[in-house]
Amino acid sequence: MRDVLRTPGVLSLFVASCVARLPMGAIGLLLVLHTQALTGSYAAGGLAAGAYALALGLSNPVLGRVADRRGQTLLLRAGAPVAAAAIVAVALLPAGAPQGAIVACAVVAGLAQPPVGACMRALWPTLLTGPDQRHAAYALEGAALEVVYICGPVVIVAGIGSWSTAAAMIFCAGALLAGDLAFSAHPASRGWRPHRAPGRDLTGALRGRGVRVLFAVFALIGLSIGAVEVVVPAALDAMGRRGLTGLLLGFWGVGSMLTGLLVARGGAPRDPARRLMLLLVGWSAAHAAVGAAGAPVTLALVLLVAGAAIAPTLVCANGMLDHLAPAGALTEAFTWTQTGLVVGVAAGSAVAGALVEATSPGAAMALLAGGGALAALLVRAASAGPLAQPAPTAA
Repeated sequence: MRDVLRTPGVLSLFVASCVARLPMGAIGLLLVLHTQALTGSYAAGGLAAGAYALALGLSNPVLGRVADRRGQTLLLRAGAPVAAAAIVAVALLPAGAPQGAIVACAVVAGLAQPPVGACMRALWPTLLTGPDQRHAAYALEGAALEVVYICGPVVIVAGIGSWSTAAAMIFCAGALLAGDLAFSAHPASRGWRPHRAPGRDLTGALRGRGVRVLFAVFALIGLSIGAVEVVVPAALDAMGRRGLTGLLLGFWGVGSMLTGLLVARGGAPRDPARRLMLLLVGWSAAHAAVGAAGAPVTLALVLLVAGAAIAPTLVCANGMLDHLAPAGALTEAFTWTQTGLVVGVAAGSAVAGALVEATSPGAAMALLAGGGALAALLVRAASAGPLAQPAPTAA
């Protein structure tokens, strides 16, 4: 990772991308809290946060395709001010504001927010030459994003938000705007040119069979992520310790962050599909165990282990997209996997909520963690076809 960050121009570009993504771990929760403060309804807050997430998931592939065809600069500089303005608009709405106005602003924020993470990943192959360096770069991103998702809610929501949720949302808008504009001003992003590939069609990155497989893989593992966010507070509520929810979910993120730092030392896998299959099996088993924990301490340890499966899995899958994305569609390919994850998380949360009510948190988690096992079977079936990597060329 030190070698990656020492590459000329990488550190400032990566820091800008992290600043732009800092609000990602906080905006959804802030929308819930601020909307509840304005309307008195948590249901309205959930609707606003869900509308934002859905809009973000739907728009990202479209914006990724625009970046692949027109370059990153215009997309970042046009989208970031609109998204930031929509977030500020929510923050400045008065008490008693119509729910429709809040949801409309949340939708605009999600639709306009540039996919800066996908833009960053699309630049790694041009900034770094060796597969081990790119593997380390994806691992670095995985670890950094866990820091974002851990620190975002703590620093922004619990820190600034405890004083004023409106101020916290304005801070998020400022970070998004500053990070995206700084990223767009960097020579690597500004100088990146789309690949002039013939034969583009409406299917875009999804014309790559491997991209479609990974979209399904991300959706399947998203089921268990969505389930954890429902099962953990439900399980702690049954133990009479629901106040520990945030702390224990932090263990989940710490586990991923630590393995994200460690996985770079192993180098790029020689057989990425096989490694991904094994990681998915581990993902499924570790997340299934979350629902079986009977005490807060046990649950914290199990979440730490389950989190340890996240970063290596995502790093391996993201690294495979370097070779699987069709020519000229790499940015869009990265957005499709993110959209698959959003779809899986949303479905997992909804199904887990119903199962927790009908059965138990343990049964809900065991069933939805099976998505990882199904993803492993899918990867195995596709390993000799859609997920096959090109043979290495001689130096």
